Amino acid sequence: MNFLSLNICGIGEDHKVSWVRRIRSAHKLSFIAIQETQLSDAEYIDVASCWGSTELGSSRINASGRSGGLLNLWDSSMFSSTQVLSSKHYLINIGTWVGVQRPVIFANIYGPQPALEKANLWDALKGIIHTYDGMWILLGDFNAVRRPEERFNSIFCNRTARDFNNFISEVGLRDPKMGGFRFTCFRNEDLKLSKLDHFLLSPCFLDIAPSATVTAVPRELSDHCPIQLSTVRPDFGPPPFRLFNSWLLRDGFERAFITHWNNFQGYGTPDQHLHAKLKHVKEGLKAWRALDHPKEELELSKHKQIMAHLDHEAESRLLTPQEIDSRRDSFKSITELEKFKVLDIKQKSRVKWAVDGDENTRFFHGHVNHNSRKMGLMAL
Repeated sequence: MNFLSLNICGIGEDHKVSWVRRIRSAHKLSFIAIQETQLSDAEYIDVASCWGSTELGSSRINASGRSGGLLNLWDSSMFSSTQVLSSKHYLINIGTWVGVQRPVIFANIYGPQPALEKANLWDALKGIIHTYDGMWILLGDFNAVRRPEERFNSIFCNRTARDFNNFISEVGLRDPKMGGFRFTCFRNEDLKLSKLDHFLLSPCFLDIAPSATVTAVPRELSDHCPIQLSTVRPDFGPPPFRLFNSWLLRDGFERAFITHWNNFQGYGTPDQHLHAKLKHVKEGLKAWRALDHPKEELELSKHKQIMAHLDHEAESRLLTPQEIDSRRDSFKSITELEKFKVLDIKQKSRVKWAVDGDENTRFFHGHVNHNSRKMGLMAL
């Protein structure tokens, strides 16, 4: 599972919406917390375009004029929000996450500038955290640093840092070490750098995801780095062997199977002998497919190039009979190879569709991606 916090400095422009969608797709995000939407009516935010699909949940807070504004987005197949707590400085979603036994609580934070208001915010959050038991994930722009080295070319405030550190300690949160960029905020006008964006996690989160990492990724369209929390799946060794039905239709499969079946020599009890023989056949089929797949991709690319070349030629002259035959053969080969791919996608999705009658590849890709996300979480 991957989460992201982003101070976007205004989300009312199309290129900012596209940026969020691109980040979400590139990093396979399950939850996004956005600060400073700068929209006084958050209903105008195109959340579906930000997420890239309609399989999402969202909550939002209006900005005060052009200041503030918070937005939470999540994968609705993974997280279900049952309660929302909000103010102009926080947006909290309490709910359930697939595979996690206790409540999961996301708190999107946008800290105020004045030190006294920051202290009041920490007190309010302490009260909420002590009231609601669960796996807390605080993320956002806290507008506070913890140490002098988290500022460059700007003034370090001892009181603000002390209050912030006391808050983290008193509620028992963890601040994971951040990779990527050292500072998350870069002020262009005065060249000030600060680490204002943080992930603060309950110890129970790190118990189920001990390999979790926080990374500050390039700023691009904001003066803040998006910061990402990602979990690393444990290494369960090589993936299990899977025999795709489309292999039965491919040239060379039968020959590879019969060759390795007949050439096996083993010993032991009948069940041990059969187990070893099947393993020998499996390794042979894996070796056959490892050689056959690159050849298949090369052949597909070659036929596509032939088709593209002849199509361009047909725009300026009549094709010869030989070229027409060549184009017909390439079209037939492309169709057959693409059908093999569709069969594999259907099998990966584990979904039957009108007795395999409709080649709705996008539908099956959606199921494959959903299954991958779900299995990735369950492996934690």
